[in-house]
Amino acid sequence: MSHTKFTAEQRITRLEDIEAIKQLKAEYARKLDNQFDAEGLASLFVENGLWTIKGVGGEARGQDGIKRHCSNLSQSISWAQHNIHSPIVSISADGCRANATFYLLCLLTMKTSPEASKEEAVVLSGKYADKFVKVDGKWLFEEVSGIIQQSAPWTQGWVQSQLIKESW
Repeated sequence: MSHTKFTAEQRITRLEDIEAIKQLKAEYARKLDNQFDAEGLASLFVENGLWTIKGVGGEARGQDGIKRHCSNLSQSISWAQHNIHSPIVSISADGCRANATFYLLCLLTMKTSPEASKEEAVVLSGKYADKFVKVDGKWLFEEVSGIIQQSAPWTQGWVQSQLIKESW
């Protein structure tokens, strides 16, 4: 879409919207890295939002489902650092909806199995393709859709422990 179709004010609003979406995704990472802050993470979604992580992760719908899923994740993951980067954001013509893609590199400390007490360092990499909606002037997630392309114990690395070779 050509910038000449928008006034200077509309262009500034679009840039502010793009920045707000990038900030929302950064807040998402911080909530995950804060012991899977269930209340905080759910508050970033619309009431019936969808959170899907394919490969390793699962699916949750609605704020209550997202809270339950966070609680489950915190049982097996004691530490996480979600490094989310390389955003490409597209705002709809009416400025009320958006799509964005991101890359993920995540470091985790997690149990080797749900009943085990032993933990190991794990490296994940993947991609997100998210949908956003603006509600009362605030951007929220309508859908977070991730795909984990690699999940490997730190000691083995991604070459020895390959997960999937899938792209969008």
